[in-house]
Order: sequence, then C-alpha cells, then structure tokens
Amino acid sequence: MRKIIATLLIGVSSSAVMADDHYYAGFELGATKATDQRFSNSPNSGLRLGDEKKMGLMGGLYVGRAFDKWRLEAEYAIRTNSYESVDFANGSAAGLDNIYYNADGSQKSSALMVNAWYQFAEMGEWKALVGMGLGLADLEVNGLKAGGTTLVNDGTWSGAGQAMIQLVKPIKGGLEAAIGVRHFRTFSDELATIAGTSKYKSRHNEAFVRLSWRFGEADKPAPVAEPVRVAPAPVAEPTPARVETPQVVEEKPEPKPVALPGPFMVFFDFDKADITPAAAAIIRDAAKAFKEHGAVRIMTTGHTDRAGAESYNMKLAERRAAAVRAALMAEGVRANAIITRARGEGSPLVATGDGVREAQNRRAEIVLSR
Repeated sequence: MRKIIATLLIGVSSSAVMADDHYYAGFELGATKATDQRFSNSPNSGLRLGDEKKMGLMGGLYVGRAFDKWRLEAEYAIRTNSYESVDFANGSAAGLDNIYYNADGSQKSSALMVNAWYQFAEMGEWKALVGMGLGLADLEVNGLKAGGTTLVNDGTWSGAGQAMIQLVKPIKGGLEAAIGVRHFRTFSDELATIAGTSKYKSRHNEAFVRLSWRFGEADKPAPVAEPVRVAPAPVAEPTPARVETPQVVEEKPEPKPVALPGPFMVFFDFDKADITPAAAAIIRDAAKAFKEHGAVRIMTTGHTDRAGAESYNMKLAERRAAAVRAALMAEGVRANAIITRARGEGSPLVATGDGVREAQNRRAEIVLSR
C-alpha cells in the first residue's frame, strides 16, 4: 500500500511541474495522397467520370501556443497533386467515349486552418499529440484534360477539416522536431465543367515532418522557503544561595546539540525523474533520520547534468525534487516540513562542458535542519 501511495504522489507531483507554457512557430513538409473522386452533373445525361491522381507534395507554415497539455495554432498549407487518369461513366456530354483516358492537369488546395492539439502520452523525450482542425480551403482544378479535351478548369472556396496525430521531441537551441500523419478534406462544393456544374471535394491522406522554434516560455518563480522557527532554549532558574554560607554556583554550559546526519544524495538515470530502488533506500534513511533526530525541516534540491537545453533541465530538476518530496511523504514525513527547490544545471557536483552527460550531476540533495 505504501508503494502504491508513493507512486500516485510522484505522478501527481510530476504532472504539476511539467506544465508547459510557450509560443512556437515553424514549417512542415510532407507527401500527400489525394483519394479518387467523381464529377457528376446529372444522373441521366450529364458528364460523369472518376479521376485518379498521383502522389503529391504538401508544405505549410504555422504559429501557436502551448499551455499545459494543450496546443492551439493557426496553419497555412498548400497541397498539389497531378491527375493521372479519368474513367468515364458518361463521356458523351464531353464528346468522348466511355473508356479509360490518361489525364493531364492538377488539383491544388490552399488551406487556412485553426488546429487544437492534446498531449495524450509521453514516452521518454517524445510527446504524443492528437489534433483536429477546421478552416477554409481554396480548391482549384487546373486544366483537367482527357483525349485532348479540357474537362474542368475552375476553383472555389470551401469549408475544410482535418484530423492528425504527431510525435514531438525537443532538440537543442529551443527547437522541436515532429513526425506525424493527417487526414485532410474539403467539404463538397460546385465546380464548372465542360457540361455544367458538378459537386466535387478533395480528400488527402498524408505523412509530414515539422520543425518548430519555441519562444516566449514562461519562467517559473523559484519556491520561497518557509522561515525556520527555532524554539527558545529553556532558562534555568538560579539555585537560591544560603545566607549563612554564600556559595558561588557554577553554571554548567548547555550541551551542544548532536549534529544532524546528511546530506543524503539521490541519483537518477539520464533524463529521468523516477525513483530507483537504490534511491528509495536512501530516502528511507533520510526520513528515519528526520524523525529520530528531531529535525524541523527537510529540504530536497533537484539538479541535472549539462546535456540538453537549460530551460528543459530546470524543469527536469523540478520533477526530480518533486519525486523525492512525494517519496518522503510516503515514508511518513509531514508535507509542511518539506521544502523543494531546483538548481537545474547551475550547480554541478562535477564540473563539465556544456552538453556533457555526467551521472554524478543527475541528483537530488536532501538536507535536514532544526
């Protein structure tokens, strides 16, 4: 039961300090497959045909804000696919036979979307996000030809929607890389064809990569330590002197308090805030010393090595300090007696250059005080 409680406390504490708040902007590139669609003017005598398109390219720009596990962004993206063939169900309306034709021309959409993303999982340095978007798209069919005849050359604005999933990983210099997949579609609208207007829409299945720059990250104020309150030492009453034979009473010096044990060192794996079995044993010793030696406060300070961005390391140090705090509470230490703080990569135990991994610096220090 104690281990279960400790695990829950560590999870809640870690979620609290991992709250993200920053702006970001970037670009994306990908491959897009436009699914086959149909033009149909009339059920009896109008033009009716199905199209097939080649794999195309998409690219876009976006800007947004991340807060906690949510991201809200504006995106502008362009998709282009060339036509490969058309298959007529009724080509007589265009003066063509009902056969398969190789086709020329292209389909292009320029979309302005508003996207909402939610982080539903975290795997080491990777974050998994799912998202949906709504907006407007300028859909164009440029010079669709078959058998030397131009069938469609028109464009229209239409509503659009998309569903997405991506994996995001922070990299050095405040950058973020991502890979993902998306389904994009426009809603049905009318285009002019050689034989009148026709309902038409576009649908795309695509894979993309993104590169983002994080900026405007909110700094967290350092936690304020509570003042240590020391109980005043009892004043000994003087021994009354006898008048007949006055005596000088020697004042015995008060005994010096026994020094508190510590500091206790808890070490972590690279880029982790999980309590290992060895760390759990040290935390138990610290909690036992706190209770047996009459300590009033216990401070846990999180540290990291110098691999990774400084802002990321500060948050990682906060997670480590919070994890140790939760484990101390699971060992019976009062919550209001524990103070946490984070130093990030600013106070290494072993001096290293920037970007160097050092196991001795991935630690949390536990200090007892009266």
